[in-house]
Amino acid sequence: MDRLTVQTTGLAVALVGAPRALLSALMGLREVSGGTLRIAGMAPAEAVRSAKVAAAPLDVPMPGRWTVTRFVTESARLAGRGSQAAHTALEAMQLLGQANVKLAGAAPAVRRATMIASALATGAETLLVEDFSPGLPDEAARALARVFLSAVNGHPWILFAGRLALASPLGMEADEALVFSGSNLLAAGPPAELAGRERTFSVRVSGAKAEVYAERLRERGATVQASSVTALTVTMPPELTPRDLVLVAKDTDVVLLELAPLTPALM
Repeated sequence: MDRLTVQTTGLAVALVGAPRALLSALMGLREVSGGTLRIAGMAPAEAVRSAKVAAAPLDVPMPGRWTVTRFVTESARLAGRGSQAAHTALEAMQLLGQANVKLAGAAPAVRRATMIASALATGAETLLVEDFSPGLPDEAARALARVFLSAVNGHPWILFAGRLALASPLGMEADEALVFSGSNLLAAGPPAELAGRERTFSVRVSGAKAEVYAERLRERGATVQASSVTALTVTMPPELTPRDLVLVAKDTDVVLLELAPLTPALM
């Protein structure tokens, strides 16, 4: 990632389409080579060590012979907390009924809930959560989301998701969404507001006349924001269609590498 500048103040934030390198950096697992990255007012590694931040990444390796309870209890112990903290987290994630299930035989939803419970057991103020819905039946994903939201109980959380359904529990609860294309930040704001930008497209081009392409679109009445010379966010006026974006590219001798509406990221 290069030249990314972003700041968020939301309590429930969805990072949609963000590169996993950003999650790794926020977990303190990847060094930032330049600039500043802070979470909960601290450098990521420091925030994790001091249990200000805890993470629940998706489908990481877990000791198959451990039970759900042992995994969560160990997380609490490493954070300097006792078995009561583990019990509270298990109860919050509705895992008491699976407490003695070994992780090797646990269903995917149970394993993902266990990972979230292990983050809760640290007592962290802010949770980093990787979208736990991929591969789950729709109702199971929605049920797990509702349990998660009840468990965090107003604490700040940051969700990393490839897409965010506005009608989902997480989509309705998020007060801010940041939409990425690779390492480029395309848009930020309330999810419903961003989804309403039906005439806004993420455009990536290649060619020596990329700047000319952007200028031609502006001459046609489009609003063009550039995160780099070749990565654009284009909002079309009513008289333009996506076909016009293609025709202008042809006229200016640039190659369209990507032409995608922002809306699909926020379904």
